[in-house]
Amino acid sequence: MDSPMSADEKNAAAAKAPRRKRGVLEQLLTIVHWLEVLALVFAAMAMWGVSRDWPQPLTVFGVMMVLVVVTRLLRFSWGWAASLVSQALVLSLGFMDFMLIVVGLIFFAMWVFCFIKGRQIERQQRAG
Repeated sequence: MDSPMSADEKNAAAAKAPRRKRGVLEQLLTIVHWLEVLALVFAAMAMWGVSRDWPQPLTVFGVMMVLVVVTRLLRFSWGWAASLVSQALVLSLGFMDFMLIVVGLIFFAMWVFCFIKGRQIERQQRAG
């Protein structure tokens, strides 16, 4: 007769499961996305404090949710393209507030740097 596993045994079994190996590109772009989400949280609070107008912060929160979803899609080979589209969304927030253009350009530059370096490191790892 089978005895059901206790919650502790289930947690221990789940803890022993090997984690999926993430590539360097995925790791770097994930960091950029989470930093962007953090910056956009503060941007949305500032926009709400200045204007008290709901559409602006809600639009920023919508773009933040896209960034979070795209972060999960980075594991696929086409995830970097979805990430690039999300960067365009962040840049488009500049139509609501000029400072978001500056923030978007800074993060886009970070994204490009991480993309190039991530590909370069992964290519070196495959070669050697």
